[in-house]
Amino acid sequence: MKKMVIGSMLLSSVFVISGCSSGLSTSASEGQTTKRTVEISTSTTNEINYESNPIFEGRLISDPVIDKNAVILSFESVDAVNDPESIHDVLDSNGVVLNVDKTIFDKTKHKEKFKQGALVEFTLTKTPALTYSIPPQVPGASIKSVQIKDN
Repeated sequence: MKKMVIGSMLLSSVFVISGCSSGLSTSASEGQTTKRTVEISTSTTNEINYESNPIFEGRLISDPVIDKNAVILSFESVDAVNDPESIHDVLDSNGVVLNVDKTIFDKTKHKEKFKQGALVEFTLTKTPALTYSIPPQVPGASIKSVQIKDN
């Protein structure tokens, strides 16, 4: 009985897997592109297009915490400068914490001005990864740049 149950489960999983993959087509005749190729080239183009990236600004609620590989920037609230992904509500509801990669922070001008109360603009990657903790956190791989907006 046990062998029959296991055998039928294996057989049904093969049917499910083959049914899910039957809609994918990876071949194209000469001069044609597949849908997946178009999606990849479109996403690459969008990644390069500066206007398509989410941009936010906010005031630091504390001095940055500088670690060996990251700089932690905390905001109580942020304003959307450009928000094509409509993520402002998630970031603004409980503040946001940016875990900026140290290499990106080191490229930033006027690093000494990153102090409590400073107005900071940050650009995220298109469709950034973020945690839904309180406050939400944005990992370094999703942060393209940070810069001081105060003079």
